[in-house]
Amino acid sequence: MDEYLEERAPEPPEPDAERVKARAKEIRREWPDADDVEGAAKRLLKESDARTSTDPAPKDLSDDRVERRHSEETTPPPDTD
Repeated sequence: MDEYLEERAPEPPEPDAERVKARAKEIRREWPDADDVEGAAKRLLKESDARTSTDPAPKDLSDDRVERRHSEETTPPPDTD
């Protein structure tokens, strides 16, 4: 038996059809010759959902493990004069 089985995050739910359709449209636009864009879209969304659902830090604004930047903290563009 896998000793790490208990540490694994549960499988995220299947992404809803509307999200899959929207992502598939983007994939098709970027790679017109791609095969199975709906399958690829579903896998990408499921993987993304798994990453964001296992770590609560991105959702908790008081968690300082996530570096949050604001527009005023960006580096200004170089002068082009």
